[in-house]
Amino acid sequence: MVQNLMVWLLERRVVLSERAERLRKQLADVEAEVARLEMAEIVYQQYQEDVDAGHPDAAAWQQALEEATGGAPAVPAQSAGATPGAASQLLFGPRGPESRIEDLPADYRAIMEVVVGGGGPLQAKDVARELGLDLLPAKVEPVRGKLRRLAERGWITRTPAGRYLPR
Repeated sequence: MVQNLMVWLLERRVVLSERAERLRKQLADVEAEVARLEMAEIVYQQYQEDVDAGHPDAAAWQQALEEATGGAPAVPAQSAGATPGAASQLLFGPRGPESRIEDLPADYRAIMEVVVGGGGPLQAKDVARELGLDLLPAKVEPVRGKLRRLAERGWITRTPAGRYLPR
């Protein structure tokens, strides 16, 4: 009986180790795709800024996008009644001279208020804690994503250590 238990334990460990390795590979693939999508969003934002500003390169951007998509529209048409953020629309734009915290969606506004009142560089988990969220990855990671978007669009500053400060 003891020997059967030992065999079962070893077999179970091997099976779980193999499963863990497969999951690590899947996670790496997902993280790589997320990184590619983040880069695509940045490139698209640059394109949209060129188009909005009437930049001479905008036509070249449009032609390259049409060639890459086989003539399909680069951005799906926004349907009637679509919510902000739908069809690749930004929930909020880059910070400008006239921008105010009140212009942000409620969840981003709450994050901004925590960062502004933080009194120093804050990590995503610090912001999540101040928002009353559990410090579980499922709760902290969305906050981290929103902090990054705020930093990319000039609302806050991200330090090389991954902490956030008001501008």
